[in-house]
Amino acid sequence: MKETEVLWRELVTKKEEFLHILRILNHYYEMRGETKSKQYAFRRHLADSSPESVQIFFSRLGPFEYQVACRVLPEEQVETWIHIDGIAEERERLKQIGNTEHPVFSLVCLGDLFALTLPSTLRI
Repeated sequence: MKETEVLWRELVTKKEEFLHILRILNHYYEMRGETKSKQYAFRRHLADSSPESVQIFFSRLGPFEYQVACRVLPEEQVETWIHIDGIAEERERLKQIGNTEHPVFSLVCLGDLFALTLPSTLRI
């Protein structure tokens, strides 16, 4: 494997959960006024798409960091970005102090979805 080659995994199930996470993040960006970028427009379009019409790929970069690649079918264009899984990070911190009853444990996070992914031959 080349040093720059990324090992992608595809999310085949639970796409609605990913789109829900994306809608929450988009709402956050809207509140901050960060809506003028091309990437925001794509992510808005993606979040408004049906789960059946999207392809979602992840590559793990670190314990809480993921590279995300998505496309809305039938388009060929793939957009990528980095996602920091703050939910999983907070779960880890709370476990370390012995608090496993916090509501953060009931939220679906990107790490949960990554655990469901399948190997992919995607090349970007």
